[in-house]
Amino acid sequence: MRIAVIGSGSVGTGLTKSWSKLGHSIAIGSRSPGSGRIVGLVTEIGSGIEAATVAESAVGADIIVLAVPWSAAEVSIEALGDLTNRIIIDATNPFVKGLNLEIGHTDSGGEQVAKWATGAHVVKALNIVDARLLDGKKLNNREITIPICGNDPEAKKIVANLITELGFDVIDAGKLEVSRLLEPLCLLMVKLSMKKTLGNEIGFRVLRD
Repeated sequence: MRIAVIGSGSVGTGLTKSWSKLGHSIAIGSRSPGSGRIVGLVTEIGSGIEAATVAESAVGADIIVLAVPWSAAEVSIEALGDLTNRIIIDATNPFVKGLNLEIGHTDSGGEQVAKWATGAHVVKALNIVDARLLDGKKLNNREITIPICGNDPEAKKIVANLITELGFDVIDAGKLEVSRLLEPLCLLMVKLSMKKTLGNEIGFRVLRD
């Protein structure tokens, strides 16, 4: 599968490395694809990886992953051009001024991304996982649970399969408006992680029989 990963921060880099190891072709979408840092990243990861502008990275991509800071989300989506019927994994969280949610309760970052990405099938996913665990690392010998939500069943199925490949336990949490619950959950994870009393790496797991 060809995946466009928009963003080269810790989340974008982690996903690029993990999916490339599984044989997927990755295009890193960047405002500065020729920068030393991006070139070095492509060289480090190796074959199957390329760097391109945000718009170029999406050409021919089966999936587009939005993995940029919230402040760059709208401009990144605008740079992608026509997104009609494209599948977008929204891995962002609407954090501003440190650990504060810009949107919440009656709206969400996921829903806002869908408004910006007119005609796209947006699936909220991978926003509640430590970037250091994006290789599917188990904690306590258990897979970390990745809740996903979106309005298109087929898009969610494709995204779920792609995330399951990484070694995660994926659950369908419902429609895209469930992003209103998932985004604050990430805030809880970050704050618990910062305390360090639970260990260096933490993740959520949904238990069921």
